[in-house]
Order: sequence, then structure tokens, then C-alpha cells
Amino acid sequence: MTFRAVARQRSFGRAAEELFLSQPAVSAQIRALEAYYGVKLFDRLGKRVFLTPAGEVLYEHAQRMITLAEEADQALEELKGLKRGRLTVGASLLVGSYMLPVLLGEFRRRHPGVEVALCIRYAPGVARLVAENLVDLGLVGSPIEHPSLAVEPILADELVVIVSTHHRWASRESITPAEFCAEPAVLSEEGSSTRRVALERLGLLGLAPRIALEVGHTEAVKRAVEAGLGISIISKHAVRTEMDTGRLKALRLEGVDLHRHINLIYHRDKTPSDLTSAFLSLLQEKWHCRLRLINRG
Repeated sequence: MTFRAVARQRSFGRAAEELFLSQPAVSAQIRALEAYYGVKLFDRLGKRVFLTPAGEVLYEHAQRMITLAEEADQALEELKGLKRGRLTVGASLLVGSYMLPVLLGEFRRRHPGVEVALCIRYAPGVARLVAENLVDLGLVGSPIEHPSLAVEPILADELVVIVSTHHRWASRESITPAEFCAEPAVLSEEGSSTRRVALERLGLLGLAPRIALEVGHTEAVKRAVEAGLGISIISKHAVRTEMDTGRLKALRLEGVDLHRHINLIYHRDKTPSDLTSAFLSLLQEKWHCRLRLINRG
């Protein structure tokens, strides 16, 4: 600050007036700076001072530093005002494919200067991303146990049996677990939380489905069922469009609780940024839930 004032004013006296310092104090600071760098920064010619070549170099870099500091201040103000920044969300296949796109689209409309990234993985993969601070938060359909992560159930999810509208059960509202396990089943591949829940709940009854086809994505499950290759168990959130358009029929599985929760996961030691808090506030608004993470105290 003192160096820039002397260089700009070309006078120790005027620089002292600008900085509300005594002239000896200004001179002492410049001498200390010259001693630190081991070079002469000013030539004193009469009552005026001029930058030496070394002083010119230092002044140029000092100006750059001031500009960078001002840019940093502006960037931080824009970040606090949600005019810029990057939000990264990890999500399981169900949440990332069927539940988050609309929410993220609304978030971008409200904050057009913000970048949004969505990383879709199976639930354990999402947990790793959150634990390693590679995403800001995660949303999954499975319970997660990790010493670094907090898990908060935020939304109920119901699994249903789906059949083709040409299937003999298409006129029914429910089937028994035994009936389900007697039919060819189309299931997601290993790692899917929907598959895990379905097998666990049937297993409690001593039953197991007759798996005819395993596929890697929920969309492929729906298309296979629609084509008559089997029946399946799937989240109601994932099949709303097909139910509304009459392409698939959803049935209850009698005597089996196929409810679970969508869980928010976040690092225990990480304070949510303004951007993360804004996204979670929108999630609260649209999903009608209350989040401990942003409603503490």
C-alpha cells in the first residue's frame, strides 16, 4: 500500500498525506522494503521520486496483485449471491434418472450463472464420492453406513410390481408373493438398491424370484416388461409416465412391505456452502420435507 502510494504520488510527503502517516514513517517503510528485496526502488531527485527499473517491476506486479484481489472479492460476492459457482450432486440410478432432473432444471432456472453436475452411481459409489469430497452431497435409495457420513431419510419411496398391459394380470390390483415368484422376472443387475430391497423382502418369506433376465438400467427393465419378457419390481417414481400412458400396469404385492426411503447423505465435517444450502432449500420446497442439515439450531 505504501509503495504504491509513493509510486503514484511521486512524493513521500503526498503519499504520507494520502495514507494519514508521517513522512518519516513512509520513508522507513520504503527503506525496509528495499532492504527486504536488496534493491533500490526509488531515485530521489530533488523533491520528487521516480521508480528505478527494479521499482517498475515491483509496481507492475503489485498492480496485478491488487487486480487479482479485487477479482477475488468480486467472485466471492457473486458466489455468496448465487450468481456463480458449481454444484455437484451424486445420486443413485433411480434418483438421478427420474427424480432429480426436474429439480436441477428448476435450480438452474433460478440461478442461471451456476454450473450443475450430476454423478450417477450405485449407492455405495455415491457414498464414496461424498466421503472423498468429490461431490457436495448425495441422494440414494439405500441406507448407508460410513463413519464420515451422515444419513438423513427425506422421502418415502414405494416399490410396485409392474406387468405389461397385455399380461393376464393387467386387470388385477395385486398379486401374492408366490404368484410373483412363479413368473419369469426381469431384474436390475447386482448393485441395484431396488433389486436388493425386493430380494430381501421376498427372502423374509422364504421366497426367491425366478430371474429370467438381468439388465443394467431401469429403462431396460421397463422396456423388457413392456415387451412381455417378464414382470418386475420397480420404484413407483420410475414408472409414473408408463402408468399414466397405459403402457405398464402397477400392482401391489400382497403382504409385503415394499416401502423404503430416499436418503440424503453428506459429510459430517463439511459445512454446506451457500450454493448447497440453496439447492437443499429448493429440495425441501419441492419434495415437502424438512432437512436437519440446513435447519439446525
